[in-house]
Amino acid sequence: MQKKQSPGNPNVRADPLIWAMANSPLEIQRDQATVRAVIATSKVDRAGDVMNLNGIINRKEFLANPIVLWAHRRDLPPVGKCIHLEVSSGQMIATTKFSTSTRFAQDLFELYAEGILRGWSIGFRVHKAVPLHDGKYKQTGWYYDSWELMEYSAVPIPENADALTVAVTKGMVQDPDLRSWLIRDLLAPLYQ
Repeated sequence: MQKKQSPGNPNVRADPLIWAMANSPLEIQRDQATVRAVIATSKVDRAGDVMNLNGIINRKEFLANPIVLWAHRRDLPPVGKCIHLEVSSGQMIATTKFSTSTRFAQDLFELYAEGILRGWSIGFRVHKAVPLHDGKYKQTGWYYDSWELMEYSAVPIPENADALTVAVTKGMVQDPDLRSWLIRDLLAPLYQ
């Protein structure tokens, strides 16, 4: 997974530790395997950055290939697609249709439906950014004024690590690759 890079780099991608939105889904439709959720806001994030959500310059292009990944993993198949995208009141809201043909995507959908996973992260490429400063001219982050949405991702940033531990230990996660990844890369570091 790439870390956030300088705005001048055309390959900039958001770091899920910075961009994840730990909001409860706005709507879940089990029969459609869809989750409607806030995937980004215009509020200052953990890195001190701010997105101009109306600055997305490729909305139509993105919706022609509306990829939703797992944790920005471009080496894995998409877990779903975006079927609706809107900006309203300082929030980017997306409806994600999870794949029903893979166990991995089904497990992710179930974790969202149960409220165990809540995080989302956008992967973007910057076109125009200006530095943000505090009152003493110290740079605190970037204001991303115009940008391209490349993808967004379901990400494992739980508010309660124990809730995810319970999901894994109770066998709620069926896909062995997802289960292994959650235990090795997410849960183990939390308990070291």
